[in-house]
Amino acid sequence: MMRLLSNLKFRDESGGVVVLVALFMVILLGLAGVAIDGGRLYFEKSKLQKALDAAVLAGAHKLVLIDQNESKKQAKIVAKDISQENGYELSDADIKDKDVVHKSHIRVEKTVTVPLTFAKVIGINTASVSASAKAKIAGPLISARGIAPIAIEKSAVPTKAILTCGEEENEEEEKKSGKKSPGNCGFIRIDGNGAPIVEEGIKNGSKKKVSVGDEVHPEPGVMNGPIDKAVETAVDSIINSDKDKPHCQSPSTADNSCKRVIYVALIETWAGVNGASDKVKILGFAPFWVKEYDNKGKNKNIVGQFIDGITAGEVGEPSAGFNYGLYGVKLVE
Repeated sequence: MMRLLSNLKFRDESGGVVVLVALFMVILLGLAGVAIDGGRLYFEKSKLQKALDAAVLAGAHKLVLIDQNESKKQAKIVAKDISQENGYELSDADIKDKDVVHKSHIRVEKTVTVPLTFAKVIGINTASVSASAKAKIAGPLISARGIAPIAIEKSAVPTKAILTCGEEENEEEEKKSGKKSPGNCGFIRIDGNGAPIVEEGIKNGSKKKVSVGDEVHPEPGVMNGPIDKAVETAVDSIINSDKDKPHCQSPSTADNSCKRVIYVALIETWAGVNGASDKVKILGFAPFWVKEYDNKGKNKNIVGQFIDGITAGEVGEPSAGFNYGLYGVKLVE
């Protein structure tokens, strides 16, 4: 019997183990290939989405320019430039005319082809990934940094072209009250008090956040010197800083990249405000394109034009009653 069992015993199975190991290696390599190619597609999708998000957010800043056709044109140009900086070229087909709406939104979509590695084994050389992004002009800003230390009576928006800061000569008012009347523009304390703070604030805006509803102290005085330097005469004045930016030279093409577009606070009135111990309440914010500082006559005037603008900050509801032309923008897709 033992001899029979000896004759019937199985052969050495070491070769079968090699076959199983080889089979499992193929499966593992296949899974690794799927993971690598899948990861590449995921990475490309994420990168494309971020590029498109940045493109529409930047392009949306041009949607509020005065000229509607120029606004849409510039929004497309900026979106294309930003996307290309992030590695993707947008064509006209990627930004359709119907998806760029003045004072509303801009939308782009793009599909790119991604080369594969391991999928080539089964005859798949490439795969496509797509992404889209849409940025919409949101409601008016209710809170922001970068506000100039200047407060304007809300009745001046949007037509007033001359902002008389401090006191103005008004013979009739002076006869009635025995003193000069306040202008439609005055200075406020945001980052601190004093002439250097006013000059710096006009040049670069406030470092502190200012919100609708805040009550701030006025900064008394005409401040002729600080305004003159901040607007025109200093090397880093807002006008000199923009001298090499063609789009900043006109209110119809100027945007938030222009130093001469300042963001001013809006208040009810300067009437009855007598000194630094008083307070004025912030009602909203407005962009003002500065043409020049006219200090030749009795009144010291910042001359320019109110425009619409977009900058970073907290957005309120469009119907909240403080819509004076300064907006936020957000991604909606």
